[in-house]
Amino acid sequence: MNLKKYNWWMVSALTLIPIIGIFGTVLYSYQNGIVWQEPLLFILGWWFAGMGITFGYHRLFAHRSFKAHPIIQFIALIFGSAAIQNSVIKWSSDHRVHHRKLDTEEDPYSITKGFWHAHIGWILEKKDSQIKGVKDLQNNKLLQWQHKHYFKIAITVSFLLPMMLGSIYGRPFGGLLWGGFLKLTLVHHFTFFINSLCHYAGKKTFDPTTTARDSWWVAFFTFGEGYHNYHHKFQWDYRNGVSWYAFDPGKWSIKFLSWFGLTKDIRTVSEYHILMARLEGMKNSMQANYTSLPEKIKLNYQIKLNNFYDNASKIVELWKEVEKDFNELKRSKITNKFQLNILKQKRKLYRTEFAGIIHGFTAIMISIKSGNYSF
Repeated sequence: MNLKKYNWWMVSALTLIPIIGIFGTVLYSYQNGIVWQEPLLFILGWWFAGMGITFGYHRLFAHRSFKAHPIIQFIALIFGSAAIQNSVIKWSSDHRVHHRKLDTEEDPYSITKGFWHAHIGWILEKKDSQIKGVKDLQNNKLLQWQHKHYFKIAITVSFLLPMMLGSIYGRPFGGLLWGGFLKLTLVHHFTFFINSLCHYAGKKTFDPTTTARDSWWVAFFTFGEGYHNYHHKFQWDYRNGVSWYAFDPGKWSIKFLSWFGLTKDIRTVSEYHILMARLEGMKNSMQANYTSLPEKIKLNYQIKLNNFYDNASKIVELWKEVEKDFNELKRSKITNKFQLNILKQKRKLYRTEFAGIIHGFTAIMISIKSGNYSF
């Protein structure tokens, strides 16, 4: 073990924070009891800091998946600072490199170097603090201010503020432990799980060629960031959980604020692109199992798959035209409700036809995996 490669100030900080957060809070609570304000302070602190990362650092700034009013930008960067994960500019620089160089030697938190490295090891290493690929963010005066004063802002909102709130009900140290150290422990490691666990456990629904995976249960701890395979496939989409039922408070917050004009230019991926990506993912996964198939069976399956894929491509082309006509009609001054309904019915038809193709792909996949080649 090369001890010289570690930043020992960072090692000390990320060791002491959870020790104080967990054991300090347990000891304090055992000796002084628990008042309702402290768990509330912990939950609210965790929620606001976590949302500051997913809503602000990640989706607003790193990926620019939507635009926000300066007031929302300010709130997001203050909440994100409470997570103590560096300034927006530095955080986004590392994250954009991660997307550009995924699973390579240049990926700052590549899972190919091990779970520990992706989770926290990369943060503990001593290395040059390079900032690149974020010229757009460096021109933002709010982000310039945060980057310049980051340490003071982070200490104030993450430690001094909960201590001050604790002093209101006569327990400043309790506020510091629950709303500062314990909150920070959870925010850190739940965020780190996106870089480690979401490249280790889950499904590769949209792109089986990467290590990124969709883990729906991780989304509950990371404010919707568990759908990581989708995110790496469509990183500019403001959604991580693309399904309406997917737990994604970041997505809901962005949409909710748009109703009041506080967010705008929200970027999404078309439904047919998502379905096509899912189909391509299934095709790539199945082809990986072809080597074990008898040659005749392999040829029959390949013909079926090609037919499915050709039909899907035709549907996508027709669907694109429908969406184009639909958007033009909605932008026109005179809305033709009858024509809009026709286009909606066509969209519904294409969705149903695509579902049939995916069902056919799924049947072939089950047939291959089970060894039952009667399909």
